[in-house]
Amino acid sequence: AIKIGVREMPPLLFSGVRFMLAGALMGAYTLASGRGFPAPGDRPSLALSAVLMLGVANSVLAWALIRVPSGLASLLVAMTPLWLVVLARSGGEPVSARGWAGVAVGLAGMFVLVRPAMSEAGPGGGVTAGALALCLSTGVWAWGSLNTKRHPHSSDPIGAVAFQKLVGGAAAVAMGLASGEAGRWHPGPAGLGALLYLTFAGSIVGFTAFTYAMTHLPTERVAVYAYVNPVVAVSLGLALGGERLDAGLFLGAPLVLVSVWLANGGVNASEPSV
Repeated sequence: AIKIGVREMPPLLFSGVRFMLAGALMGAYTLASGRGFPAPGDRPSLALSAVLMLGVANSVLAWALIRVPSGLASLLVAMTPLWLVVLARSGGEPVSARGWAGVAVGLAGMFVLVRPAMSEAGPGGGVTAGALALCLSTGVWAWGSLNTKRHPHSSDPIGAVAFQKLVGGAAAVAMGLASGEAGRWHPGPAGLGALLYLTFAGSIVGFTAFTYAMTHLPTERVAVYAYVNPVVAVSLGLALGGERLDAGLFLGAPLVLVSVWLANGGVNASEPSV
């Protein structure tokens, strides 16, 4: 859906508007249901994570999807736990040999994934820039995730996420306007459909389902989403997006999924569900 949306709308504004719409709807529900928004003391940390994860990381993801297939993108994004290992170690948290093995296997998987697409597209094809941007995006997302974990809050979760979506969305919109994207905002029916789908299915329904699962299921069981998402994305890319299963995707996907499995158990305090 992101890939469809950025065909008609610039990536920063597309991401920002999506999150601001979701935040406004969740904020309205927060007020109507008597829930509270984050306390003033919780807001700076929540805002920082929102800017990193929603304002920057998701906007970079949208930009990259102009240049790389969605199946390849989903597998590169799935390697976020590798960044969690590296960032956790830089913050003084213990990392096991299993975690470092996950990083090594993941880097090999990324090379196998990207090389065929880079060779086919050539130096001017944009695949290299898109892949590097996705790696940056996952690093920023992991940074925001660790910030959230290291600064826990006691605010109502729905109110907190509504606040974060509004802040992260506003940051993305501001960056989009500053970079001159306003003149390229010309959505058609397909783009608007993608925007509404991501607002409701991704940002509201998906988040609610994830929160429910985290509340009622063990974390390690919820963490399997990191393995399911790429399978779904690759399948939809093949069925609906006109993408194809090349050698890199076929050989690199198992390496990436193994690396995520290794990294998920490689650092004591990290949770891939963030």
